[in-house]
Amino acid sequence: MIQAYILIRTRIGTMGAAVKKMKDLQCIENISVVAGDYDIIAKSNVESLEALMELTDRIQEIPGIERTNTLVIEKEITQ
Repeated sequence: MIQAYILIRTRIGTMGAAVKKMKDLQCIENISVVAGDYDIIAKSNVESLEALMELTDRIQEIPGIERTNTLVIEKEITQ
């Protein structure tokens, strides 16, 4: 299982519609709206790197998405 954070930048006025479409994607565990250089952070859970690439391709096809940056989780530490 491969987990990743996908950092997403949207065009002004399109974030709500983009989040709504992302909620339909099965491999996304959660979606966070954030402040800063990116507008959305999505946590994904996929079977392979190829599946991760397909997921990011699908996200990039959503109207209003300007850019993504994918960070594969090597180790997650919880308290």
